[in-house]
Amino acid sequence: MAYEYHFDNVDVRTDPQAYQAAIASHAANGWRLVQVHVQMPAAIPALVVLILEREQV
Repeated sequence: MAYEYHFDNVDVRTDPQAYQAAIASHAANGWRLVQVHVQMPAAIPALVVLILEREQV
């Protein structure tokens, strides 16, 4: 079984919940969340990277 991967950079500085909408949107298109990676970790993260996968067709 082969998978394809997608990396989505989500800026959470202005909307801390923005990643939730991004995950829901990708899920509607067949993507599955694998991991959330915090870029530039600090007391308040500025950017998260959503790592998603789905089976190749």
